[in-house]
Amino acid sequence: MRVGAQCNRHVPIPRMKSGCILPPNPSLLLAPADSSRRSWARFRVHIIAQLACILAVAALWPQLSQPYPLLAWWVGTASIQLMLATRSLNPRAADPLADDTALHTYLASVGALLSGAAWGALSLLGPYESSPHTQLTLFLILGGVIVAGAGLLARSRGTYAIFTGATLLPPFIQTLASPPPALPLAGLWLGVFALLAVAINDLLHGSLRATPLPDGEHWRRHQTMLDHASEAIVLSHGGRVVHSNQRFAELIHDGPGNIAGRRLASWLADRREWRRHTRAAASAFLRGQPYRESARLRRGDGSVFWADIAAQAVDPGPAPRQIVWIVSDISERVGATARQQLASAQLHDLLGHSADWYWQTDTQHRLTRITHHGTDDDHLADSIGRHWWHFHRADGVPAGQAATLRAFESRHGFRNLLLEVPDDERQPRWLSICGMPRVNEHGAFVGHHGIALDVTEQVRGNERVRHLAYHDALTGLPNRRLLTDRLHQAITRAQRLHSQVGVVLVDLNDFKGLDDFDGQAAGDRQLLDTASRLRACVRACDTVARLDDNDFVILLAELERPSDADQVAAKVLAALDRPFGDSAPYTLLGTHVGIAIFPQDADDADGLLALADARALRARQLGGPRIAHA
Repeated sequence: MRVGAQCNRHVPIPRMKSGCILPPNPSLLLAPADSSRRSWARFRVHIIAQLACILAVAALWPQLSQPYPLLAWWVGTASIQLMLATRSLNPRAADPLADDTALHTYLASVGALLSGAAWGALSLLGPYESSPHTQLTLFLILGGVIVAGAGLLARSRGTYAIFTGATLLPPFIQTLASPPPALPLAGLWLGVFALLAVAINDLLHGSLRATPLPDGEHWRRHQTMLDHASEAIVLSHGGRVVHSNQRFAELIHDGPGNIAGRRLASWLADRREWRRHTRAAASAFLRGQPYRESARLRRGDGSVFWADIAAQAVDPGPAPRQIVWIVSDISERVGATARQQLASAQLHDLLGHSADWYWQTDTQHRLTRITHHGTDDDHLADSIGRHWWHFHRADGVPAGQAATLRAFESRHGFRNLLLEVPDDERQPRWLSICGMPRVNEHGAFVGHHGIALDVTEQVRGNERVRHLAYHDALTGLPNRRLLTDRLHQAITRAQRLHSQVGVVLVDLNDFKGLDDFDGQAAGDRQLLDTASRLRACVRACDTVARLDDNDFVILLAELERPSDADQVAAKVLAALDRPFGDSAPYTLLGTHVGIAIFPQDADDADGLLALADARALRARQLGGPRIAHA
């Protein structure tokens, strides 16, 4: 929304073709917007200007001793007139900058300057002082041109002033520098004549600006209709108010009698915006379009308000004479918009302190906008066009998040959807997103929007806590809690598939002696080496767990035959029978293994573990490395 008034419908200055010896007829500028008629009208002006040049040459030719400069003057002006006349008859020779009002004003001034200079140059073409009759002829020619220009340029006082000055300046300087003997005060009379011509032009300009309004009962009916309109209506002419309805007087807090005749610019809150709005309005009218803008206006009591102003030119053509304005007070709407923008800015600041990202999706749940509020690298900047759930790796949606994701896909609100997002070559990052559906003015769904928080450190911290709760602190193997959980799952799966589950319990009964002999550090190294050897004895689907200081358990989740458990136990005995590094003083010899099979030996997890432990104890009692499975 632009600040400034737009009640600035200035009547554009008529254009003048550069090189035209006579100014264009303003009546042609008020003609209907018919290209053919305007072309022939301009052509007639060029013909009249050419005839005037021929008459001037014919009048001055016999009175000059050297008439050839006058001939050169006529040839030059005739060439220019011929070129302009040809262009006027060509309907395709459209001005590419026809909507530029500033260019029109400039061209009109340049045309007036060139036309006046061409006529003023007549006083420089030859010595006219030899004959009073010749001097009188020259002054009559120039005076006639000036009087004709007063009528033809009645719509633009500035353009006419330039034309008059350019025409009379050369003879004025000559008469001051070398007064003619027959008329010693010629310079003074030329100045008086110029002022008189300007006054005539001003009177003609004022008569064109005056627009009579209809009288009688018909007009009173129209006035009643205007006064009962809900919008303020103004009729202007030449940038001044001709008539307005009662609503406009109420809007600007002024009496109806104080409005007519005032300039539209007087209600501008910022007068500096006048010229810019004038050009924009004139350009719109030249294109045959209405003008509409929001502007700040000033009331009679000095208060300022926002108004929406629509204007339509009554007269067709590039120079409208009358303009109808409709003015609406939009202060409340502008205030509401400003309040909404302030609330939006405050909400944006709040989001910047409470969330790391603001996001939006379209109806297909594709990301269309991501606004980063953090100070670190925005690793989501290149994610436009993707779906939130496409960020997951091959392991899929985290446990417990499926219901939240379904709410997202079904266009409902959701909270705390946890997503794992790849982060280039670094470890993945975790985001917690919340969102609500967005709707348009018709209530139709257009996407979601919401916030996202980076919870990577929190998730990793929780994972570390969970790992410590379910794994042995020294070896990293699952502890009794995690082993029991996996064993329950394996038994459930075996019941469904009618398969078997094996439990192999490994008891290291001589381990305490190593701690006493070489210290706890050596015992820890041997435990780590034992865990590594046990993992090498099983498949990826099996589990190696540590129950306590001396006991390890191997869970064979997908056991095809009971004999397979014996093979694993044998591999364990062989692996643990090798020396444990250079620092260990001896090889563990007290390795005992107990085996229990589901469903032959027991039908639950506790039963299997208890039976395997009892069999390992019996193997210890028998002495030496031994396997007990029945």
